[in-house]
Amino acid sequence: MFKQHWLGAVQFQWDAVAQPNNGLTLIFCTLLLLFTMILVTFRRKLMLLFRALFSQRHFSIIQREGKLLEDRISSFVLFFDILTITTGLVMFFSTYIPQAMSKLPFIAYIGIFFVLLMLAYILKLLCNELYANLFGRGKERTTINQYKFIFMTDLSVAMFPLLVIIQYTGIRAFYYVIVGLLAVLFAVWLYRLSKINSNNIHRFHFFLYFCTLEILPWLIFLKVLLVI
Repeated sequence: MFKQHWLGAVQFQWDAVAQPNNGLTLIFCTLLLLFTMILVTFRRKLMLLFRALFSQRHFSIIQREGKLLEDRISSFVLFFDILTITTGLVMFFSTYIPQAMSKLPFIAYIGIFFVLLMLAYILKLLCNELYANLFGRGKERTTINQYKFIFMTDLSVAMFPLLVIIQYTGIRAFYYVIVGLLAVLFAVWLYRLSKINSNNIHRFHFFLYFCTLEILPWLIFLKVLLVI
């Protein structure tokens, strides 16, 4: 009996989850070239982004060097982040709900998800503007946006090699690794947000901000996705 359960578990871990996909290969090559370009051109800034979510000292260095979201690196990194997360979502849904993802070509879902995620990101920035104006938190607005950008970058860089492994080895267990990374990064990100000027931010205002302005855009995204 133990042998049967063990063989079943091993088969599950190594069960192929994807067929050869030229579109996905093209996306991976694009992401690899983009990441290489970012690493070669903005290596120091990228290293700071990796560490800033976990280190207040490195985050302070980024703040002293100027507005992160207005830096030349931000547009390239944002494109990399959105495309990586998009690819991961489409791969996940194609694996576990293939019936719902078989109506359109794979590359079409990449485009749809990319547009929706970009709109969700813009909506979240607008929500931050609303929060800052309603509660007079203009000083915290930039910091919140920077932490959001750093969180997405750390998650995307960690996801990219795991997605490649999943696609070309068929090891489904790496989806659990991605979920674990997401949980850890999300917890650290939430902690960092709660510590922004904690002496002056009312807890109810922060609760209202996080539960409404952070969660609401993703609920809208999921609603649109279910409709599609």
